[in-house]
Amino acid sequence: MPSRTQADVRRWWTENPMTYDWRGEIPFEPGSAEHLAEVERRFLAEAWFAQAPGASPFSGLIPFAELQGKDVLEIGCGTGVHARLLAQAGARLTAVDLTPTAIELTKRRLELANLDADVREADAESLPFPDASFDVVWSWGVIHHSEHTDRVVAEIARVLRPGGRLALMVYHRSSITYWVNYVLYRGVLRGGLLRERPDELANRWSDGVIARHYTRNDFSSLLAPWFDDVETRVMGQMSEAVPLPARVRAPVARLVPRAVQRAVLHRFGWFLFVSARRRS
Repeated sequence: MPSRTQADVRRWWTENPMTYDWRGEIPFEPGSAEHLAEVERRFLAEAWFAQAPGASPFSGLIPFAELQGKDVLEIGCGTGVHARLLAQAGARLTAVDLTPTAIELTKRRLELANLDADVREADAESLPFPDASFDVVWSWGVIHHSEHTDRVVAEIARVLRPGGRLALMVYHRSSITYWVNYVLYRGVLRGGLLRERPDELANRWSDGVIARHYTRNDFSSLLAPWFDDVETRVMGQMSEAVPLPARVRAPVARLVPRAVQRAVLHRFGWFLFVSARRRS
């Protein structure tokens, strides 16, 4: 598999923004209020794990009550759903993304909500901020797509103040998605393992041009030079719990109790959520 560069990453995500519109079904003009609302609805509908039933979106993962007046950096703002939530909580928000598409969509979403933030195009491998600029860094499903994820982690450590908090999600290697979709299906049944290693198959067939997967220990080790109080949690979307083709997944899933599906995802979900404190 040829090596991919940050330029390849930028190009791919510029052309394929994460709008959760897999089949071109959203009938609204991209960037319109209706389009952004539908993207947000689809995204939050999959995030059952991010809050208690009936609670505000992502309130189980983001301590919104603690963000008032804090300097918060979001790495990889995408279509701006989290940026809006963070800004509404009263954070002094800076949001960056590698692509102009994401910057445009995020700015538009914040404008529609009458919210202010510093939203700019930037590469997380070389953040354009002085040392110790932020109290909190948040990132959801982004830094594993970077050419050098270790450089992103080092940059996060650099721009966080001592005692500052990091919270992010990366892809989980010990997951149903990794072992069933990539190793079993693509690797064994389709013969991919004759040509590529499992990690290369995951890169090739996941979203983006780079998509690294980490175990809890792998990512904790990546943070170890700069961070203490590292905590990891596994979670995933309900569609992962029954790894079957879409046409048969729904009827089979109805036969499996939701409690069972959720228990499986809390151990073998595709999302590895990591929080940590910047060492003083």
